[in-house]
Amino acid sequence: MRKPVKKVSKKMRKSDFEEKFEKMVGEYHIAKEVLDSLEEGTTEYAKKKKQCDILFASAERFINTYQ
Repeated sequence: MRKPVKKVSKKMRKSDFEEKFEKMVGEYHIAKEVLDSLEEGTTEYAKKKKQCDILFASAERFINTYQ
């Protein structure tokens, strides 16, 4: 007789979810601090603004996916 196969759960554990989300939020806050220190209207400011927007959207999608 064959052994029964264990089904792999695709749901993310709560602790894994919190760790990953905390990491994403940390990255966003670091990028936001750098953005706040830059002068508005420069090309570097525009690049950091775009990066912050991407990080924020990524965190928002992550929340919506796993909620």
